[in-house]
Amino acid sequence: MDTIVLDCKGLKCPEPLTLLRNAIRKAEDGQIVELLSDDPVSLRDVPAFCKFMKHDLLRMPDDQHPNSFLVKKKA
Repeated sequence: MDTIVLDCKGLKCPEPLTLLRNAIRKAEDGQIVELLSDDPVSLRDVPAFCKFMKHDLLRMPDDQHPNSFLVKKKA
């Protein structure tokens, strides 16, 4: 099962979250979606989305992976 990569750099809220939500819907259970977003609102939206929908947020952006979120789809 391949990781789905969404390059949303340059897009502003709500586009990165909308694209993430659509990708998660199409993904298989357990599949990982990597969202690349430089929109500062994503730092709030992605964790809230994962918590609300009960998906696993595996990574937030950091020095090694700037603008990269990893989300694992839960059943």
